[in-house]
Amino acid sequence: MSCAQASGRARWRSGMIAVLTWLLLLPVCSAQSADVTADADWHFRYELFQMLLEQSGVRPVSSVRDVLNDPARSVIVLLGRLDGVLPPRSIESFCDQGGAAILATDQTYSAGRICEFRNGPAEALQTADRYQNYTDCIRITDIDGDHPLMRGVSSLVVNRAGWLSKPRWFLRDWKVAARLPRQSRPPGAAGQPVLASLPLDSDRESAGRLLVASDPSLLTNGMLWHGDNAILAINAGRLLAEGDRDQMLFIVDGSILGSYRNSPLLNSDPSSMPPLPEDLPEPETQTMLRAANLFIRNAEESNLLNEAIANQPRHISEPSYRRALLFTVLILALLIVIWKLAATGPTPHPAMPVREMKSALALTSGQQIRATEFGLAASMLARELCRELTGLPDPAEWQRLLSGNAASGTAVALKKSHQNQLATVLNLAVNTRTVHISRRRFETIGRTIQQLRQLHREGRLLASSERPTQP
Repeated sequence: MSCAQASGRARWRSGMIAVLTWLLLLPVCSAQSADVTADADWHFRYELFQMLLEQSGVRPVSSVRDVLNDPARSVIVLLGRLDGVLPPRSIESFCDQGGAAILATDQTYSAGRICEFRNGPAEALQTADRYQNYTDCIRITDIDGDHPLMRGVSSLVVNRAGWLSKPRWFLRDWKVAARLPRQSRPPGAAGQPVLASLPLDSDRESAGRLLVASDPSLLTNGMLWHGDNAILAINAGRLLAEGDRDQMLFIVDGSILGSYRNSPLLNSDPSSMPPLPEDLPEPETQTMLRAANLFIRNAEESNLLNEAIANQPRHISEPSYRRALLFTVLILALLIVIWKLAATGPTPHPAMPVREMKSALALTSGQQIRATEFGLAASMLARELCRELTGLPDPAEWQRLLSGNAASGTAVALKKSHQNQLATVLNLAVNTRTVHISRRRFETIGRTIQQLRQLHREGRLLASSERPTQP
């Protein structure tokens, strides 16, 4: 493996960690900002996708000429209005020479020999294909699981999407990643592609990538929570930024954007992020779990031990080198066991201090988070559930109201099994120490929290004379 490839893989892992952390923390931040006047445009912007690309090693630039003159190091992102931005032939030539580009619009636009964009909105005729029962908000399940964009994706959600059709005067073989349902209207939209990658004319191995989509909202901040759109964004960012690319031209509706760090909506206080609209569903736990699984799987496939053995120093014999590596792994495993045993001791229950919120820049530029540390995410999910059950922000009140053993408790679970589950979640919520849990344990806790939240909303979880109410 070359140094450039190793560096690229390290940059991509770092970006994955940062974006996954932000996706896990965003619901908590938005829930704490109900009293802040929020910019309604946040949900239609692209800061999270910009962050994913920048953390993968590409920096935003404003010079179109610099990007077009150095395709092998460049990425072009064109979203929204495409008419009059860049000529289609320039984009095609850019990708043929090693550049990577994505074009996404729901407006009518002829992209020359690339494709034809048809404006919508396409509407689903069958109820099963409608997301939240909106006809123009469609759940896409007709996907190609072998396509690199669809790795780990089982469904997508599009909002007032158009569709793609092949060029009129040029024959091109597509690799379609996702299609609209067969039962759609207008008739011309039925079964048509909404996401595809296109092969390039160049036969050179250095040819780049060209992705097209008929709905730019797939990558907006507000839509990443729905379906598996977050995983799609991770896959798209990885494909676009892989290799030695280190500069990016990010254009939305004809305007060149700078770094996400310069966004007016990302100031020093992440609690000022706007809350999600009340009529939209909360992020699905399964979506976050699939995003976490995708990252872990890619880390496991990196084959680090074999790569280390392949780089064996010449002056050390192979048996000695292997023993040294295995001995190092054994020491690390022993340290992890001791670490976890130390974290399983008795937990005090004082009132949880207010946790200082970090800035968006600190979240992305701080030290890397180890892939196995899901304790922070699990604790935050547990606290969010306790706030929903009690309607109160104070951990001491959670302990008083939700503990089945507390003498002052006023709410208990109807079933013994639910009491045990609730006790586990409560312990996570009020614990003030760092908790280290495995990925499998994190998945189990996520399913438990989702089940308890559903039971609570159906009125089948708590029974008391003073049922906690929302303030």
